[in-house]
Amino acid sequence: MVKLDESSTIVDVRTSKEYEAGHLKNAINIPHTEIAAKIADHVKNKEDKITLYCRSGRRSTIAKKILVDLGYKRVVNAGSYAKLKGQEDKRQEETKQ
Repeated sequence: MVKLDESSTIVDVRTSKEYEAGHLKNAINIPHTEIAAKIADHVKNKEDKITLYCRSGRRSTIAKKILVDLGYKRVVNAGSYAKLKGQEDKRQEETKQ
């Protein structure tokens, strides 16, 4: 299980329509087909941690390879939105108690 790191830039690589339907708190949306062209607008230092997710993990796998090929050193594929959303919801419930 991947834990979301507060210091990480969280990137939702799904389509903008999927993102608008629901996304993780603090996540930015850069579709995997646009990641090479747009990541530098959000992450200036290639040593900064980037956490990627999508619907199933396939697109985030593609995006991770692109970012690694571009020289980003700390890229994590966190997998599916549904699993991460469940973790996020659970953490929010725990903090309410």
